[in-house]
Amino acid sequence: MSVTTKPEKLLECDYLVVGAGAAPLAFIDTLLTELPESKIILIDKKEIPGGHWVDAYGFVHLHQPSLVYGLASKQLEGNWLKLMLSKFMFPWKHRANKDEILTYFGKFVSEKVISQQVDFYPSSIYDFEKGENGSHFSDVDGHSFHYFSSVDGTLSYKVKVNEKLIDGTQGACIIPHDSPLQFPVDEDARVMTPNQIYDAFEGESEESKLLLQNKFVVIGAGKTGMDCIIYLQRTKKVDPADIAWVISNDVWMTNLGGAGTFWDFPKYLANCDNDMQKAALAAEEKGLFVRLDKKFMPTKFRFPLILPDELKLLRNVETVIRRGRATAIVRKNNSDVRVEFGSGNSPWTAFAPIEKCVFIHASSPGPFNDIDPETPFFTNSKKMTLNQLFFPPMSYSMSTLAKIEATRRKGTLDIDFMKQLALTWGEEKLEQNECTENDLLKMLLLPTDLTKNLFQPLIVQAIVFAILDRDPMVAINWMKQNRLSFLCTLPGFKCETCDHVRLICSKAKSIGLSESDVRMLEMVGEKIKPLEGM
Repeated sequence: MSVTTKPEKLLECDYLVVGAGAAPLAFIDTLLTELPESKIILIDKKEIPGGHWVDAYGFVHLHQPSLVYGLASKQLEGNWLKLMLSKFMFPWKHRANKDEILTYFGKFVSEKVISQQVDFYPSSIYDFEKGENGSHFSDVDGHSFHYFSSVDGTLSYKVKVNEKLIDGTQGACIIPHDSPLQFPVDEDARVMTPNQIYDAFEGESEESKLLLQNKFVVIGAGKTGMDCIIYLQRTKKVDPADIAWVISNDVWMTNLGGAGTFWDFPKYLANCDNDMQKAALAAEEKGLFVRLDKKFMPTKFRFPLILPDELKLLRNVETVIRRGRATAIVRKNNSDVRVEFGSGNSPWTAFAPIEKCVFIHASSPGPFNDIDPETPFFTNSKKMTLNQLFFPPMSYSMSTLAKIEATRRKGTLDIDFMKQLALTWGEEKLEQNECTENDLLKMLLLPTDLTKNLFQPLIVQAIVFAILDRDPMVAINWMKQNRLSFLCTLPGFKCETCDHVRLICSKAKSIGLSESDVRMLEMVGEKIKPLEGM
């Protein structure tokens, strides 16, 4: 029986936000703190807020401290005194689990719905085709119209948006639960996602006891694969001899037990003339980076965070297969099962017969997917696209973008200085005074592509300090009060922005900066001189 779409219901808001994951919620939180009178309509295809956390495996925890994740206005780690007295845990050691995160985001959205600042439409899909291809239109007052509908198609909405559409769908985290293995698997081979592993063990049933009698092959070298190996050993007490790990590429990991953050790595990179491997080795020597095995040089730079005790558990696994990317799981000779790796790489015959072997699918793409680094944050005067502004964790980037948008609304951006920077880059529109503040933001603030340019976050941070107000102290004081910022949460942490600008300018040639880039940065450096030493 076909479903008949009902007539469109007309809604109105200041901001229409697509996506109720961690990124859009961090943006909404700061936006409403700065502009509490704003009306927001929030839609998401899932039934509850939380983005990928809704479908994440049950044993997942944050890969960074709770202190710097979530919302600027609300502690994720909870009351510090209670945490130390009841759980005997220092606040900076807390890493929230799935239930804590979903409860945290759910309460936030509920509070904003009760305050009538947010209308939340779960199980709804935004019509990007209708909105992006020019089918949305503006009325005489310049308001844009957008469209979304319920997942089942029974409800349709037309939304009059007074300010902007906020696209929070960029960089979606794709997890194994939502992404089947992309290669052939023999029908007799037992493949389980991390979700299925967790669900099977949770009941403490006979089935779970039987599952523990198997050997486990983890496919995937990212943080999900690492989580699985840690969970099997730490929680389920699986002997590491009964675990095999298929690694397509070794990765550099950031040492959570070290004295440093992502923000330190560009210094190593600059001093090594932009040579990633040399810089990574230098960072490893100082304890910032670690790798699984010093006999193997990592080729990937996604920088998962790892604690020393977790690294020890990973290194317990001795059966590690490094033959490239898996291309098939096939049954051979009755009970043998093997993993194939395409032409030029020999297959690996599993260390248990097919009926005693469980393959754990942990090879989905993970975070930062479908990101177009060419898509600007301030896409046009009626749309923003949420993307990574700084280094991870991403919550701080989203909060800062909201602060910039709110400051634009309030009219306190340093537009004159922004125009000077744009002229330095030779922006022709400025000569005819055609450049809007949105054009300026679009030009000056570029997304971070962690696979290509690790200096971009430093450049963007300096620009933010320079343009958020005529006085750069306004920006740094805001950041010092923002719980998502290292300036707030890490005692003794310094932004060192003035030092960063000088370093980047001195290494401009090896970094690939143009002369106009350097002139622009020198102007920024002059503007933010009051931040020297901070």
